[in-house]
Amino acid sequence: MDNSEHRLEELFNRYYQGLATASEKEELMAFIRSAKHDAHLEKLLKNSWVNLDADENIFTAEKSNAMLSSIFDSAPKEQTTTKVLHIGWLRYASAAAIFILVGLGIWWKLTSDPATGIAHNTQPKTEDVRPGGAKALLTLSDGSAIELATAKSGFLTRQGAAEVSKSQDGVLVYNATPGNANAKVSMNTLTTPKGGQYEMLLPDGSKVWLNASSSIRFPSVFPASERKVEITGEAYFEVARDKSRPFSVKFNKSEVQVLGTSFNIMAYPEEGPSKTTLVEGSVFIKNVNQNTKLKPGQQAAVLPTGKIKTQYIALDEAIAWKNGMFYFKDAGIEEVMRQLSRWYDVEVSYSGKIPVRQFTGRVSRNVNLSEVSGMLRYAGVNCRIEGSKMIIDP
Repeated sequence: MDNSEHRLEELFNRYYQGLATASEKEELMAFIRSAKHDAHLEKLLKNSWVNLDADENIFTAEKSNAMLSSIFDSAPKEQTTTKVLHIGWLRYASAAAIFILVGLGIWWKLTSDPATGIAHNTQPKTEDVRPGGAKALLTLSDGSAIELATAKSGFLTRQGAAEVSKSQDGVLVYNATPGNANAKVSMNTLTTPKGGQYEMLLPDGSKVWLNASSSIRFPSVFPASERKVEITGEAYFEVARDKSRPFSVKFNKSEVQVLGTSFNIMAYPEEGPSKTTLVEGSVFIKNVNQNTKLKPGQQAAVLPTGKIKTQYIALDEAIAWKNGMFYFKDAGIEEVMRQLSRWYDVEVSYSGKIPVRQFTGRVSRNVNLSEVSGMLRYAGVNCRIEGSKMIIDP
């Protein structure tokens, strides 16, 4: 251990024990911001978490592991900017983890029985809501519907020249059958409810992921000249390349045109401007006002006036939902609550003035709502769960 690591450990221990002076706290945060000792800092954090006296009385082993994972393992792993993003995220996570550890230590001292050292739970029992999952409704051309969450794997129905099935891993698949080129084309709609998302394979082999409260309308078989679909809500596309048949997506009076590429469209009316984010390839986004070409890493926002504004963004922010994460960047409490409401299928209400807070960070979408609300309470948001409602108090 070199002198700087020894100093980091000394500062960390003093902060953890509640003995650090103001200048020592700032020195510790400077260590975190420098990102020169991430490995040693991570070791200190993990050891402190595991050895926290009250851990057994506050969190189950499963919850401790989940919270550790949310701190240390939620950095993106697929993008070329992984290293930079991981370092930046670790700095913020490290600071947050220190505050949580110290806070839990103080909480334990204040609530434990001096004679036994056992912590007493002073928090009221919290109701809970499980996260969303693979749920969707497939509406056929004749108006009949199939609930995919309960449908068995295998053949579901036939729509014109396509056989419709559900794969073993729960993907909705449309396969064009040979010898039926002149069969009638049927328009189908896949819709996800609140608390649902779904993956499907279109007749041309293109893949689509639907986020909660979204829909896609598509033909059972694409004609020879074009491929057109229409969405509401949010969807991620991996389009199969076909130079003879351009692929287009219509949403909110706008249209995205591609040949073969990967992109995300967010078009929830309650979120304001619709946003198209290009992951790879190229796309044109157009409406009655503009026609704009995007490059990988760019996002196009369609403003209420119809004007299209483009900028480069972190791709992880736009497609975090597909990868099982919430990603908040300077998000206000109302934006956070809208996302939670869609994914956990809860109604959000405010019993007083809406808190002024901004959140930046990642949270797994696979945890129960109580864990997310616990994080919000640590951040100073007074929230509670009552049945299928999440209430924000003053």
